[in-house]
Amino acid sequence: MSKGMPEGVKTTMYWALGIGIIALILLILLILFGNLSGNLGFTTGSTGYNDTQDVILNFTKSATNVSAQFPTVGTIVGVGLLLVILIGLLGFAISKMLGVAEGRQSSNFG
Repeated sequence: MSKGMPEGVKTTMYWALGIGIIALILLILLILFGNLSGNLGFTTGSTGYNDTQDVILNFTKSATNVSAQFPTVGTIVGVGLLLVILIGLLGFAISKMLGVAEGRQSSNFG
């Protein structure tokens, strides 16, 4: 992936990847422990029990009523596709810039 890239680009890419992985781990920990911190017991009527029942109800509702959820799911899929396209375009642009910087300019016009 990083063969032939300048050291500065490699370093920046590795730092961005490392920070992204750390941020993802912290987000997962926040979701897991942030929601469970105040409600350690799952007895009937507790916050943990009510939250669990809400999650189950939301999942059941979304699984059985797909047409009502389609705009949300469609938006998420669309944003994901847009991000994939933009990341691919960024990779293409970086490879072209590196090719021009190394004197390997490839052009179909001459």
